[in-house]
Amino acid sequence: MSYVVGTDVGGTFSDLVLVDERGELRHFKAPTTPSDPAVGVLDALAVAADAVGQSVEDLLWQTSIFANGTTVGTNAIIEQRGARVGLLTTRGFEDTLLIMRALSRVAGIPASEVSSYAKRVRPTPIVPRTLTEGVTERVDYRGRVVVPLDRDDARRAIERLGAAVVDAVAISLLWSFANPEHEQLLGELVRELLPEASVTLSSDLIPVIGEYERTATTALNAFVRPVVSSYLEGLQHLLANRRFASRPRIMQCTGGVAAVAEVIDRPIYTLDSGPVGGIAASAFLAAELGHRNVVNTDMGGTSFDVGLIVEGEMLVAAPSFVGRHHVSIPKVEIVSIGSGGGSIARCDFDRLRVGPSSAGADPGPACYGRGGIEPTVTDADLILGYLNPDYFLAGRMRLDAGLAREAIRIRVAEPLGLDVVEAAVAIYDIVNAQAADLIRKVTVDRGHDPRDFALFAYGGAGPTHCAAYGRDLGVSMILIPRLAATHSALGAAVSDYRQAFSSSRHVPLPADPRVVGATFKRLEEEARGALRREGIADDELRLSRAVEMRYGLQVHEIMVPVPPGPLGETELAAVGEEFERRYELLYGRGAAFRAAGMEIVTFRVFASGSTPKPDLQRDISTGSGQPVP
Repeated sequence: MSYVVGTDVGGTFSDLVLVDERGELRHFKAPTTPSDPAVGVLDALAVAADAVGQSVEDLLWQTSIFANGTTVGTNAIIEQRGARVGLLTTRGFEDTLLIMRALSRVAGIPASEVSSYAKRVRPTPIVPRTLTEGVTERVDYRGRVVVPLDRDDARRAIERLGAAVVDAVAISLLWSFANPEHEQLLGELVRELLPEASVTLSSDLIPVIGEYERTATTALNAFVRPVVSSYLEGLQHLLANRRFASRPRIMQCTGGVAAVAEVIDRPIYTLDSGPVGGIAASAFLAAELGHRNVVNTDMGGTSFDVGLIVEGEMLVAAPSFVGRHHVSIPKVEIVSIGSGGGSIARCDFDRLRVGPSSAGADPGPACYGRGGIEPTVTDADLILGYLNPDYFLAGRMRLDAGLAREAIRIRVAEPLGLDVVEAAVAIYDIVNAQAADLIRKVTVDRGHDPRDFALFAYGGAGPTHCAAYGRDLGVSMILIPRLAATHSALGAAVSDYRQAFSSSRHVPLPADPRVVGATFKRLEEEARGALRREGIADDELRLSRAVEMRYGLQVHEIMVPVPPGPLGETELAAVGEEFERRYELLYGRGAAFRAAGMEIVTFRVFASGSTPKPDLQRDISTGSGQPVP
């Protein structure tokens, strides 16, 4: 028997999906171990091995694919638990991370808190000013060297960072995406003078325009690199010691997987990889079922995540935000709020609020019986009869309704003058209203009608709540995957290899097709080389192209797909028309302003390499679409 294993490390549980060679799926859970997430993965493997009557070693020996999605990098940013990073930048631009953007005051905070002036503060920069060093050099916007790199000045700056005992060095110079020579020289000097420090070059990681976003992304990559690499190397070592003979694959925020070595160099691409795995699984199942427009809703223990599939494609956005920091990598777009099964309900001046704080895995909801005293959404679901107390985690865990009642009575019902059931209903209604509001933000506010979409509901709490928020939105159909509680782990198992390649170049429209074609050709060759190193043959490689465009004098871009094949004036004119269509879809009819001129700012190529897929036809079934009497 041969197996495919997909895993996802969440905030509360570590999920595992096991697919055998017949296409039969089984899923398992084990509590996440925050101190060492790899242990939680092994615990889930032990549960799976026991279920199929084998040892972990025998199961892994028969496993051909092992894929993992993780929130280790995301959590490191949110909890500010990463490397001590030093930053090397062009002299005179040392305050870039401190200045940020004006949007930084509200970016990444819940809409309910935007109106609070006290909470509209800039986040703490990943790199403090005391660990930021300017070096003498200058390249202009065309990539021409204006001031050569002063190596002696650079050595002194690096030695000062060494004296400050940095673990990692981020290098982001002005206009380095047009000419990376100075960054490469600095990288060599850092490796010579600080051999123990990891090095991230912005020109290697994300060679795109946008000084602040590029610098912030480079600094974040350096910040999470030791944490993510320690986790991945530990996981790889634990698997190898238990007879796993291949290389694990790691889920990325681009919507595909990559090898461990690739991810260790670019750990920033693991951000939100768990939730992205859920969207990848939905895309796989939606294609089998014939749905091209899908709202994906993932309600787990700590958060509610929403992402769209439009015309069969996962929506990709750049830049985005993680932990209130700008990230300029192309990632599958996911919008989240702190609203899940573990979200704590509390009274705030006679008003009931649910989330964003969570009881987590330990102690967890009150009904877990692990010492938790705060009432949560899970406690309310249990009181209302949506959960079977004797069959939680497939019967491996029993829920205590008495503890749930007591927590809700003391913390919610009595302060609000309600009985316990009324209080539980109020908690249930609020979490559903929050979910519906977020879906409207992702659909209606961006020109999409949710009634034109099917709704996928997954995550541990998603199927419990989807009927309520789906009815509120008027979606065309609700689909609950059979493995809803471990849907993101399935996504890791069925995802292709996928990498993104970017290059910024200012090209006004109408453009010279030769310039556009040459830029894409260079990126496509880079993509082919990268996937060949992953063992992907050229006939298994799929390339897609996109550009980020804007009107003249604007500062924000919209991503527009570019058709395959040769590009002539007709094809480029069609790209401009598609930009205007998407612009009006986003900002309203009549908002387009062609008189300002259109321009391409960034070129992107997405490369995918096919991986073996399980045959899930025997596991896919649909209901009648009619309510059950």
